Amino acid sequence: MTVSMESPLTMEQMLQTIRTGLPKTHEPKNIIIVGAGISGLVTASLLKGAGHQVTVIEGNNRIGGRIFTNRSFYAGQYMENGAMRIPSIHLLVLEYIKKFNLPLEEFINSTPNDIIYVNNVRTIQKIYEENPDILNFPTSPSEKGKTAEYLAQYAMQPVTDFIKQNPKKNWEIVIKLLDRYSMDYYLKYNPYGRRLSVGAIDMIKVILGLEGFPELSFTALLREVMILFTPGLKFYEIKGGNDQLPYAFLPELQENIYYNLKMKKIEQNDSQVTIHTEDTQTSQQYNITGDLAIITIPFSLMNFVEVVPRDLFSYNKYKAIRQLHYVASTKIGLQFKTRFWEKEGYVGGKMISDLPVRYSYFPSQSIGTESPGVILASYTWEDNATIWDSLTEQEQIENALEDLSRIYGKEIYNEFMTGNSFSWAKNPFSGGAFAIYKPDQQTEIAPYISTPEGNVHFAGDHTSTAPGWIQGAIESGIRVAYEVNDLPISSVNEKIHD
Repeated sequence: MTVSMESPLTMEQMLQTIRTGLPKTHEPKNIIIVGAGISGLVTASLLKGAGHQVTVIEGNNRIGGRIFTNRSFYAGQYMENGAMRIPSIHLLVLEYIKKFNLPLEEFINSTPNDIIYVNNVRTIQKIYEENPDILNFPTSPSEKGKTAEYLAQYAMQPVTDFIKQNPKKNWEIVIKLLDRYSMDYYLKYNPYGRRLSVGAIDMIKVILGLEGFPELSFTALLREVMILFTPGLKFYEIKGGNDQLPYAFLPELQENIYYNLKMKKIEQNDSQVTIHTEDTQTSQQYNITGDLAIITIPFSLMNFVEVVPRDLFSYNKYKAIRQLHYVASTKIGLQFKTRFWEKEGYVGGKMISDLPVRYSYFPSQSIGTESPGVILASYTWEDNATIWDSLTEQEQIENALEDLSRIYGKEIYNEFMTGNSFSWAKNPFSGGAFAIYKPDQQTEIAPYISTPEGNVHFAGDHTSTAPGWIQGAIESGIRVAYEVNDLPISSVNEKIHD
């Protein structure tokens, strides 16, 4: 069985589907969609347009899933708790933004003036690039004078060059050969002779934000790195908040979405599926029955869902639900009275540090105005996030302020207005920020993540090759909509134990 979870559709076919919809169905069905994140909304919109009856069940009191704009700050300002940037190569996302006529602005991901505060050295990106040794990492003599980005690309180049020759075919070869490697193991014991010193690997982890991920799959992380290393790559955000994308689906789907209903059990009897739910506000039980169900929620949450009969799901599906790894991620936002950083020449971009805050981002919106501003003071993943999750929100804010004061001076306390934090690992509607494989998982469990089980089908970014990105969620929604659109109801039962 192939390990690829790519959509069988071409990019142009998916773009055309966004523009014109699915073909009208010859087999109209009553379809239950669990989860009103972007994949669930895309699926519901396409299937409703094709002539199906759709019912969308959402456990939260809002739509959007991990597109979650935090609007709790003063003066109408906001921060993205979840998806905050859209790569220019993510054409499916940009096509939906165009379809809904939403305003875009550039997300300034990095600048030559990005602040670096590492090993008690404060510098900026352009100075670091001229003299990488300024940070005092104990690199080997042959690694001196080389940046973290250069060293990472050098180590991975034999693999990336091979993939670029024939991406569809060669990705599968790379996964077969290298799926057992973690990122840390690959960089240390490079099978192609380009091994790096521990000091160089430490620099890569800190500067490229990989410090939380060393034990995770090399091939899974390579996909992320290849996106970020795309020549000429730009990032965008929706002006006014990224939650405008999911909410643009509401005029079409408002009557189909039911909120505060948490799935407790999936039951299949004969040719129908019943989703048993509990109202998170009243604890009242509701059952919804349809011809089939599409599950878009993270597998981390599926661990707590009963399946009846138990053998409706295959051994490998249960294994995927138990083992698929979800990354912890925590964000801390701080609002200040003035945009003091812009007066110092820091317009958009980020700060990289080895302090607990790790990565900070300056806002790309409202640049040059006299308004207050919200800094994403700390963006952390995995082990770097879980140390924050042990603190109260007030302690998180205080510690983030203290870290920033070491870089900007104590006067930032006079500028501080308010702050808050959000942990995706502690969020009951996500159970983590996004899925990234551990070594061997792309071979062992990836082929079974998106496969249907009886009348139950699966979507969500974790079922795509772009987990953690809006692009992957949209791709999965289009894929599963085609999967079920003309599925004959009478034949579904025959597939249960195929």
